[in-house]
Amino acid sequence: MIDTNLIDAYDLMMGFVEKHLDDPFYLENGATISLRERIFCEAISNIISHRKYRDATPARIMIYKDRVVLDNPAMAYFHTRITPQNLRSHPKNPAICKFMIQIARFDQLGSGVLNIHKYWPYYAPGTEPIFRETQHGFELTLPLLETTPTGQVTPQVIALLELAESELSREELQQGLNLSDRHNFKDLYLTPALEAGLIERTLPDKPNSRLQKYRLTEKGRSLIEKMKGQP
Repeated sequence: MIDTNLIDAYDLMMGFVEKHLDDPFYLENGATISLRERIFCEAISNIISHRKYRDATPARIMIYKDRVVLDNPAMAYFHTRITPQNLRSHPKNPAICKFMIQIARFDQLGSGVLNIHKYWPYYAPGTEPIFRETQHGFELTLPLLETTPTGQVTPQVIALLELAESELSREELQQGLNLSDRHNFKDLYLTPALEAGLIERTLPDKPNSRLQKYRLTEKGRSLIEKMKGQP
């Protein structure tokens, strides 16, 4: 339970997220950024800024094995799912929203829906966030991958899967990814994909064979198809 001012409440909720959810490696424009921070600073600012404070119902953040759910009482305008395509920003507490922007807790009004839709597919590939207004208020559901619930399917693994749609050798995969360091390729790309069951060896009984190649498993193919089908 958090019962304090809004700035400290934000920091305490971010601390809760950092304690229970991983932060997968991610590069943007050549620099490492925190996906967890980009996503949850927006999500938590949303439930703080748009809460209906006359309602005694608490805002909540709940972390489950297969999803994260944030909800809060709010005046609903649409009573439906909110997407980047139908987004119409309605500040519930304009003064609080402006203050949160000024202290860099989020970018601008409406940025939560846009930024979370942008970054969540990299945090949990094959899933998408669900923003919804109901008769009780606002709810955000962030599905997690059940087999890798805290982001183990990294952008590097996704890049490897996109190449492995045909059978390729290690050298061919490494060349396709434009990687010169064999150890970096093995540690960040190949081994995690194998351990997650997303790719397999064509010669499983001879892992060190010079004829060894790699291909997508059904699980890996399903993940790639889901990502291709995202809006």
